[in-house]
Amino acid sequence: MVHGSMKECTVQGFLEAVASNEPVPGGGAVAAVAGAAAVALLRMVTALALRRAKDPNAQQTLTALPERAQALQKRFEDLADADVAAYRGVAEVLALPRSTDEERVARSAKLQVALRKAAEVPLETARGTTDALRLAAEVAPLCPRVARSDLVTAVHLLRAACESALANVDANALSLDASPLRRELARTHTEISNTACALQEEILAPLEKALGGWRPSPNLPSPA
Repeated sequence: MVHGSMKECTVQGFLEAVASNEPVPGGGAVAAVAGAAAVALLRMVTALALRRAKDPNAQQTLTALPERAQALQKRFEDLADADVAAYRGVAEVLALPRSTDEERVARSAKLQVALRKAAEVPLETARGTTDALRLAAEVAPLCPRVARSDLVTAVHLLRAACESALANVDANALSLDASPLRRELARTHTEISNTACALQEEILAPLEKALGGWRPSPNLPSPA
């Protein structure tokens, strides 16, 4: 179990906490940490690009990105803690007594509130990945050759973090009562997933073509 903020954990400490038999930190927190790691890579790529940029317009574009990236990384770090807190909130409600009708009604109402929070936090994580992918799209045209694989790694991580976070939205929304809120969650879920997919494809197409240029085309026979 993680005590305090996960920002204070070592990598080993976080992994051991995830591997324990405690339910938190779980998939939602891991998705947020993956998002933070991806943005850290974007910060590195931006720094390398800025160091090599000679065109004033490129320099101007790149200079505006580090502050945005740092804010995004902090957002993911905070969401990792928020995800743990939200799930603990659900666990606390599930432990409430339900011996009488009054207790059951009160517990049910509190559970809906807790589940809503537990769905909204990973939804915000997924939304953050689309913001990070948009930042990656700005960096991509200026990415130096030596950092292409780092940018590709960041993009793949962000898409994985998005879908992982959305799976945690699903897990909590399943138990929400049918309501306009649940319909709005479903609409936003689809919108975020589609946006992340489109951004990933847009960014990766030229990068993967450049990185994979050394490999023979699958349509060509392998050399003897």
